[in-house]
Amino acid sequence: MTLTKHDYFFSKETDSFEEKLKYYAYTENISKKPFTIALIIPPSPQQPTPGREFLITGPFEGFTYIATLIKKMGFGINVIDCRLKENPEEYALARIDDAIVVGISNFADSFNFVEVFSKMAKTKFPEKLIMLGGPLVTSIPDVLLENTSADFAIIGEGELTLIEFLEKFLIENNREFDGIKGIVYKKDGKIVHNPSRPQIKNLDNLPLMDYTIWPNYEDIIKNGQILISSTRGCPHNCSFCFKTIPMLRLKSIERFEEEVAYLKKTTNFNYTWLNDLNYNVYEDRAIAICDILQKYGIRYHVFTRVINVHKPLMEKLKATGCLGVWFGLESYEQEILDLNRKDTTIEDIDTAMKIAGDAGLAVRGLFIVGLYGETEEALERMVEYIRKGTFLPLVKYLVPFPGTSIYYHALETGKIKDTVEFLRFMSQRKIRDNDDELVNVTDLDEAVIRKYFHQIWQITKERENNPIYCQ
Repeated sequence: MTLTKHDYFFSKETDSFEEKLKYYAYTENISKKPFTIALIIPPSPQQPTPGREFLITGPFEGFTYIATLIKKMGFGINVIDCRLKENPEEYALARIDDAIVVGISNFADSFNFVEVFSKMAKTKFPEKLIMLGGPLVTSIPDVLLENTSADFAIIGEGELTLIEFLEKFLIENNREFDGIKGIVYKKDGKIVHNPSRPQIKNLDNLPLMDYTIWPNYEDIIKNGQILISSTRGCPHNCSFCFKTIPMLRLKSIERFEEEVAYLKKTTNFNYTWLNDLNYNVYEDRAIAICDILQKYGIRYHVFTRVINVHKPLMEKLKATGCLGVWFGLESYEQEILDLNRKDTTIEDIDTAMKIAGDAGLAVRGLFIVGLYGETEEALERMVEYIRKGTFLPLVKYLVPFPGTSIYYHALETGKIKDTVEFLRFMSQRKIRDNDDELVNVTDLDEAVIRKYFHQIWQITKERENNPIYCQ
C-alpha cells in the first residue's frame, strides 16, 4: 500500500497586502490605535531534546514576527506566555481584560489548553473575538473550531491575513469575515472556509523582529539565545511532516545580515539555533550565512537534510562557530525512506555524516521508530548503524501529526478512532518518554517498537555527556 500525498495548495499569485506588509514593516511612527491584541502561547508537556532546551522555554521566531507586525501597525500588543505556568488557563484569563481580540497559537500539543481556555474566555468575555493560528488549526481547522469556543482561525502563513483582518475589523469597523482570504470562521452554526491566501513572495518585506514584545525581554538579553532563519517553507513532502507554509522562499543575504545586525544590537544575542529546514539548499548562500554569523560573534547549530552536503560547507561551519549539525535521517533502510517520501538515500546519509564528522563538527542524527512500513529487520539495521557511528542519536516514536499522510492513513485504518481524543492524547505525550503512549501504524507488535526505541535511547544516554558528541 502506498501512502496518499496530501498537498496543500496556496495561490501563487502576488497578494496586494504584501505591499502593505512592507509599508507597516518599514514605516516609523504609525499612529497608535485604541485597541489591544492579546497573543497567547499555550503550555507544552514536551521534554526538551538535549541541546535544544531553550526551544521549549525561550522566544521563538514565527510568533515574534506576528507580534511585531501587530505592534508596527499601531495596535497594543500583550504577549501571554503560559509555557511554564502551573495554572496556565487561569493565568491567561487574568491577563486579557483589555484585549479586543485574543489570539492563541496552536501546535500539535495545544488542543487541551485551547479547548479549556477558549470556553473560559468566552464565558467571562463573550464580546471578545478568539482567534486561532498555527500548524494544528491549519491542518484540521474544522475540528478545532467545532470543538472549541474560538470564533475563527487564520490558516497558513499569518502576516498578510492578519493585516487584512485587523484593518477591516478594527480600523474600518467592518465586522464581517466575508472576503478575507486565509480565514476559516463560524457563521450560523456552520464552518465557513474563505479562499486560501497566497504566501509572502518576498521575505525581505517582513518587519525586523522586536523582542521587546516578550514579557521576559530582560531574560532574553541575559541568556543571549534566540531563533533566526534565512528561509521559510519546505518543498519536500515527507509522510510524517505537516507543512504550514509549504512554498520555499529565501531572504536575501543583505536582508539576513541586516536582521542579524539589528538583533545583535537589540538583544546582544551570542547564540542561535538556525531555524531553517533547507539551510543548505544553495551551498554558496549557506557559506555566506556562516560568514555573517561569524562577523557578529554568533555561535550556532544548524539542522539540515543529508542532501547537498559537501566538504567546503562543513569546514566553513566548523571554522565560523557552528557548534554542531543536526541531520534528519529518520531511518537507515532505503525502502522505509522511500515509502515515507524522504527523498534521500542511504548513500546520502553515509556521505553527509562522514563529511560533517571529518570536518570536526559535533554530529547528531535524528531517527523515528515506527515509521510507516517499518520492519524489525530495518530497526535492527538502524541500531547496528547507530552503534557503529560516532554521532549522537536522537530518537522519537512516530507521531501521525494532523494533516500528514500518516495521519490520514491512521484515520482510514482505524489506528485513530476519535480525532478529538487523539488531540487530547497529543496534549499529554512527552515526546522523549520511553513508555509514552504511541499510535502504531506498522504491522509490528508495539513491544518490538519499544524494544528498539529503548536500545537507541540507551546509546544516547551513554553518549550525551561526552564532549566528543555534544557541544
